[in-house]
Amino acid sequence: MKYSFIFFLVFSVAGVVIVPGRIKAQQANYPSDYFRSPLGIPLYLSGTFGELRSNHFHSGIDIKTGGTEGKNVYAIADGYVSRIKVSTGGYGKALYITHPNGYVSVYGHLQRYNDILQEFVTSYQYQKERFVVEIYPDKDQIKVKKGEVIALSGNTGSSAGPHLHFEIREEATQHPVNPLLFESIKVKDFYRPKILEVAIYPVDRQSLINGENDTVFYRVAGWGDEHYLRTNPEVTVSGRVSFGIRTHDLMNDVPNKNGVYTIDMSVDTLQFFGLKMDELSFSTTRYINSLIDYGYYKKMKRRLVRTQVDTNNLLATYRNVCANGIVSFDDSLMHTVTCKVADIHGNTAKLQFEVQSVLPNDPVLVTVKDSDPEGVYFDFTQPHKISEGNISLSFPANAFYRSFYFMLDTDTVAGNYSPVYRVHNKFTPVQKAFTLKIKPEKIPEGWKDKMYIAYDNGNAIPAFIGAGWEKDYLKAKSRLLGNYLVAVDTVLPEIIPVNIADGKDISAQNTIKVKIKDGETGIGSYRGTLNDQWILMEYDAKKQLLTYTYDKRLEKGANHLKLVVNDLLGNVTVYEADLVY
Repeated sequence: MKYSFIFFLVFSVAGVVIVPGRIKAQQANYPSDYFRSPLGIPLYLSGTFGELRSNHFHSGIDIKTGGTEGKNVYAIADGYVSRIKVSTGGYGKALYITHPNGYVSVYGHLQRYNDILQEFVTSYQYQKERFVVEIYPDKDQIKVKKGEVIALSGNTGSSAGPHLHFEIREEATQHPVNPLLFESIKVKDFYRPKILEVAIYPVDRQSLINGENDTVFYRVAGWGDEHYLRTNPEVTVSGRVSFGIRTHDLMNDVPNKNGVYTIDMSVDTLQFFGLKMDELSFSTTRYINSLIDYGYYKKMKRRLVRTQVDTNNLLATYRNVCANGIVSFDDSLMHTVTCKVADIHGNTAKLQFEVQSVLPNDPVLVTVKDSDPEGVYFDFTQPHKISEGNISLSFPANAFYRSFYFMLDTDTVAGNYSPVYRVHNKFTPVQKAFTLKIKPEKIPEGWKDKMYIAYDNGNAIPAFIGAGWEKDYLKAKSRLLGNYLVAVDTVLPEIIPVNIADGKDISAQNTIKVKIKDGETGIGSYRGTLNDQWILMEYDAKKQLLTYTYDKRLEKGANHLKLVVNDLLGNVTVYEADLVY
């Protein structure tokens, strides 16, 4: 008879208890010389793989282009164009090339494609009569060779400045992998990362840090392996605690503060937490809001990586995590906490500090008074529905990363069409979208289709969330907790000519430029025509600018331009001009 054995080990060193948990396996080897660089200039990075971004991890590297557009972008190996995407946000103009070795390279924020590709894309846009397109060419339709110029670098989409966003993905899984794992993608980097801040968190009501059941934050100074807590504080801990760390990486010749490759933390000689940025999955990228101290980020705009792994956190970037990143201190000894950070080139930084473990019956401890929690208990594994007055909320199972007590209140400050509803608070992250329905307290005659659910983000005009109707209720989906209300948008979009005017001779220029704005809900759609024929007007949302580059649709002599712009609530503005070419 054959038997299987499972061993559960508990590591303990002088009162510190760590139970083994999830362990990330070693990654496979990556081709060292198969790919070339995507640019013909030295690679300086403004963003690294796995870097912490809003609601996602950075899935590639951002390569600086000297603050300018128009650098040649090269195919990193032979292959075929498998996808082309043009969007007003995200990667803007992007190109995807599938290679025979099982990888896909991705190039984003492009200014334009090479002549063959650009003609192919423009033809498709005119066929569909829309600027935003996504194309999946056949395998044998557009082949490229290694070193071929496939595009020019740019600043399209959500780019904050000219650069090339570059990725390498596994074809089978579409998982992005760290491009710097491929040795032929070379970056000059002899600088060590910096450790900036650490936090110590109480895990439960019996956990104490410096005698209080509250989080403590410490700023960090030093360099390399000689980082230290500023002011050299005395730190006492008791019970179950976890940690947080804020860090960034530095590189030669550039001022950018980028993401790190690995983080490892241990108490004495036992590692209890690790993170490694080798590979990501788009399906789990939003779990970054569980990895970081989300509430601290919303308050301070600084991201700390938390060692405690929430129950509903499916990230695969963890390694050597024991007891969900929680350490139990139940003795009266001094212990050493070690934080090690490294970039992908092996440059390291280390912080060590001591914590004094205090026994639960030690008089140094402060008594924590238990109080009944407020709100409704949300078990994260279950769906929840809650209604109060004219608001109704429906949360799917696994909408949150852990269970908690949920609060719903009505603000004393009323809006024009509804109260302001405080849906828990903005410091709690949401993984899955929930449904909210609000019944307006009044609907002005003729304005029903101009009403929408808005999120109070602290700006003068609240953010548009949705405007669907279900009987007497406005209905929308969201992944933000915080303040909601009903708002109305009756304001027309603005159309502002930049280089044209009615009756103008435009033969001395080669483009038509028009700005479009909507200060309420935002631009929903636009359509431009010349002589009643649709024309391709590229939309740069950052600059609020539409650009038509002259083509065969512009005729000699008189031309009639018509531009129709809709916002998200159906408010329409029309601009017309007669132009001479």
